[in-house]
Amino acid sequence: MKVRSAVLGAGLMGREHVKALKKVAGAEVVAVFDPAPEVAAKAAKELGVPQAYTDLDELLRREEPEYAVVASPALYHAPQSLAAFAAGAHVLCEKPLCMNRAEAEAIFAAAKKAGRLFTMGFQTRQSRVDRALKRFIAGGGLGQVYHTRVWSGHVMTYPWGRFHHRREYSFGGVMAATVVHILDAAIWVLGCPEPVAVSASCFLRLDKMPDPPINFIGAVGEVTVEDFGHAHVRFSDGSSMSIDGNWLMHPSNRGVGFEVFGVLGVAKEGSPVVELERKSEIVPHQLEVEPEPEDRTVAEHAEFVAAIRGEGEPQVRFAEALAVQRILVGIYESAAQGREVRV
Repeated sequence: MKVRSAVLGAGLMGREHVKALKKVAGAEVVAVFDPAPEVAAKAAKELGVPQAYTDLDELLRREEPEYAVVASPALYHAPQSLAAFAAGAHVLCEKPLCMNRAEAEAIFAAAKKAGRLFTMGFQTRQSRVDRALKRFIAGGGLGQVYHTRVWSGHVMTYPWGRFHHRREYSFGGVMAATVVHILDAAIWVLGCPEPVAVSASCFLRLDKMPDPPINFIGAVGEVTVEDFGHAHVRFSDGSSMSIDGNWLMHPSNRGVGFEVFGVLGVAKEGSPVVELERKSEIVPHQLEVEPEPEDRTVAEHAEFVAAIRGEGEPQVRFAEALAVQRILVGIYESAAQGREVRV
């Protein structure tokens, strides 16, 4: 039997999840949900999904999905995840996880109470290079890690859609919507060190530009999120992390990535070669890397469907998701208060 699956949110990201799930042999997409009737109906028709719903409770009651993909704006992530768990579904939630730490803890409590699995839409974790790097660091290959540098953004491009530029729906801007992917990957590769404090600053540049680039649905005056952010994170193990995000960056040869600094050398996200150090000499170390998947979103769903069937474990652990959420909450609290905050 295929795993009955439903996608909650029929915008661009939800549609991508439907397309990916239809390529997973063990899954069957039985319904899509969106509160906008025309959006739900159009997605179902164009993507070949049997049923479209505008009432989530009705979908969960009538379709009884085993697997729910929450691909709606962040404002709805917690209530929709809680409803799906209560209905007996396993849940993949898109990023950012939710609007605050209390919602995150409620999601995890609901999953445990229902005895259901949880994961998140972090396709970067499907990188076989990063998986090899994670094993290398866990085995002590870099020695003690003392700092990690994380950066991400877009070249003069705000995200698409109706919600990313509005804090009341999205939780935040570039840090919550874009940097979160590579931040999660770094936290995961490092083995989930515990964050204890964050100092951050955020800036909105778009409304100060004489000729701003707008490719979202809305006007500049509606923008209530940051398009630039910087943060410094301290962890309980004594290591640190710097984080930079920019939706309006100049062209760059490497617009996204992270670097891990250990006492034995430096590792770079996406690179199969670790730069170890011997006195002043750089000694390249080649990682053993498995073949990369053709489509990371398809691979992500295939792994989680297998876990639902008892064949493996979810890629995202509660502790990792909570660590990322704590850092994001800390970034916005610190930026608003103008001081370092404990997380």
